[in-house]
Amino acid sequence: MTTMAQAIKAFLSSTGGKVTAEQIKQAINTQYPGQWKATTLQAHLYACVANNPKAYIHHPSAQKFLYRNADGTFELYSEERHGPNEWAPSEGEDEIEAVSELAETSISLERDIEDHLIQHLDTLERGLKFVARQFNTDVGRTDILAEDMKGCRVVIEVKVGEAKDSAVGQVARYLGWFAKLDGKPPRGMIVAAEFPEGVRYAATTVVNLTLHAYRVSFSFEPATI
Repeated sequence: MTTMAQAIKAFLSSTGGKVTAEQIKQAINTQYPGQWKATTLQAHLYACVANNPKAYIHHPSAQKFLYRNADGTFELYSEERHGPNEWAPSEGEDEIEAVSELAETSISLERDIEDHLIQHLDTLERGLKFVARQFNTDVGRTDILAEDMKGCRVVIEVKVGEAKDSAVGQVARYLGWFAKLDGKPPRGMIVAAEFPEGVRYAATTVVNLTLHAYRVSFSFEPATI
């Protein structure tokens, strides 16, 4: 019986080039109607990506045969074309465990920030209304979906620590997808602790995208012994 990984690999082999998540979805649904859930495909497009470092932590047994390009398209991973696999953790168990713990801490903090934002969207912008969390699109999953005072859709992405260039491209994909879906341009926000100069320059090229820095503060009290 054909597995989804085999089906995806066969489709990409037949195209011989870059394809979008939507094209993969259409091909799988056409050739194997009703065989797998949409969430199963979404999981494979995360777990089987060779240049996704987190996939090695969260899905260590998944075969890494995909390569995700900066524009969100996929192709078969080739060491000759894409270079040696530098995204997988080293063989040392201590290092792998440390990476895993760091990733889990990062995910936990990101979740905490999301929780706070959802409860206090007004602190980000007056009048923002919560719509959805972890909303699935054909080009990825948004952190928070909101609506502003004028009824405009707002995509909010949360990044722990310093924002990377990839965050701008990620939000741009979502904005393009929603613009096509709604027939009107949405807005985007990136929330992070810091924004390097390069990221700020990149953000100026995306219409309706704004950057918002968060600050984390701690308080301490005596613990009962």
